[in-house]
Amino acid sequence: MAKENPKISAIIKTFNSENTLCEVIEAIKETTEIIIVDNHSTDDTIEIAKEYKTKIIYADRVELSKGIKNAIDEASCDWILILDDDEIIPQKLLFELEKYIENPKKNKFALTLSKKTFYLDKEIKAARIKKELCFFKKGSITINDDYKASLKVTSGKIYNFNKNFKIKNAYKLKYSKTDISKRMNNLIQENKFLLKTIKSKKASILIRPLFTFLYWYIIKKAFLDGRFGLIFAKEKAIKEFILQIMILEKLRSNYDI
Repeated sequence: MAKENPKISAIIKTFNSENTLCEVIEAIKETTEIIIVDNHSTDDTIEIAKEYKTKIIYADRVELSKGIKNAIDEASCDWILILDDDEIIPQKLLFELEKYIENPKKNKFALTLSKKTFYLDKEIKAARIKKELCFFKKGSITINDDYKASLKVTSGKIYNFNKNFKIKNAYKLKYSKTDISKRMNNLIQENKFLLKTIKSKKASILIRPLFTFLYWYIIKKAFLDGRFGLIFAKEKAIKEFILQIMILEKLRSNYDI
């Protein structure tokens, strides 16, 4: 008798994800269903998603929370796993999640998972995330109405999954070796949507990127990751620099992007 798929609906947030989406989906194709919440990708992301026969929901960056809410409502399973478009799940984690569904801890229907960040195939230890809420049972969480679509538990308590199961590679974030121009273009496109959520009329073009670089390189200790940590911190600063320039241009010309 064939083993039943775990009763999990996986939701993937995508934007121009053609270089990573196949690997992400392959890792979770044993789940009951996969739902894509796409930020109007302009590359082959949607074509790849269709090849895997996933459900597809479109949502602007500023309406990401609405798109995820719609995906949760349409999900056929009670348990939901939310992923970014570069997060690869190991089989061991799916196996452990399936066991948890069969016998959940008392009143704990939302789980935190840890993540490792890889930049050009090199792990950036400074960017590790020890606890992030992204696996839950329907009805146990709400979604904030912001572009990050952050989750908040409203029913029951949080279970820190990795701490108890000691899963070393609970997540693997992997940036593919795409060309720099395309990567920068993606950053610009994403930040265009972010502009609509910014209310402040004051922006520092240099100070904020500098602070961002120092935060990741010094405070978060990315310097311990060698030149990859330096590149990682630089990209964080560049992203912030692009955002600040766009804010200034918006204020000067007073036009909507």
